[in-house]
Amino acid sequence: MHTHLPTLLLREWMQHKRGWLIAAFAPPLLFLALLPFGRVSGLPQEHPELLALATLLVAAVSGYGICLLVALFQLPGLARRDVQDRSIEFWLSLPGRPSESVAATVLAHAWLAPLGGAVAGALLGLPIALGVLAAQGGAGMAASVPWGQVAAAAVPLLLRGLVGTLLMLLWLLPAILTLMAASAWLKRLGVPLVLVGGGVAVAVLDTAYGISGPRQALQGLGEHINRTLVHDAPALAEALKTGASLWQWLLHDLGGALAGLASLAFAGWLAVAAAGFALVVARRARGG
Repeated sequence: MHTHLPTLLLREWMQHKRGWLIAAFAPPLLFLALLPFGRVSGLPQEHPELLALATLLVAAVSGYGICLLVALFQLPGLARRDVQDRSIEFWLSLPGRPSESVAATVLAHAWLAPLGGAVAGALLGLPIALGVLAAQGGAGMAASVPWGQVAAAAVPLLLRGLVGTLLMLLWLLPAILTLMAASAWLKRLGVPLVLVGGGVAVAVLDTAYGISGPRQALQGLGEHINRTLVHDAPALAEALKTGASLWQWLLHDLGGALAGLASLAFAGWLAVAAAGFALVVARRARGG
């Protein structure tokens, strides 16, 4: 079946590329520019190679996190974008389905743009790590690091994180699509009503009536989201400490993260996401 997703994704890139590039490259480049004028102290010096690896990973995760936060802030409003700029008439006249337009918006902003931020952070992570080590212990400390080994160790860790971004998207979809649906149907009041009203309702049910199911479901969702990029952090720390194979850790850790998808909790949240998606598509199909 023919799909218009590539064209719609290109549309998102053409419309938002400047903001995405700024969010991805500005923070690490600014940090690099300020590093020669700053002072780094208090970091452990016993294992500079681990410090370099940690700095590279922090740069990649920071790039991903910044771009993801920007996307989560923008996405509810994007549900009304085509109505506000009157482009909805043009898009409804095209052969593409409203479901494709909504899917492209979510994929571009909630996955591809943050993924680009992670890649930008990883690419600039090595010069950032080099600068941090030089600022911490001088040029000699930076030169003593086996950078080839650092890069080799970073590959499985970065690969695990990049795959984890897709899992992150899957677990975030219920929240993203619920807020988008609320914004599409209730306009500017949608997001505050869902966040404030939902929070109050969950608190009242838990404290006044002893119904803790909604609170536990939200806590479980948060735990799954927090464990998408790294499922078993203690196992990773042990592997780095003992020098065990990081590729074996990658397979084991990814298996643990994927196991969470085969659960009733994920099925329930997927149903919530599907309902939110249907509401956004229905609003888009009506031209509103």
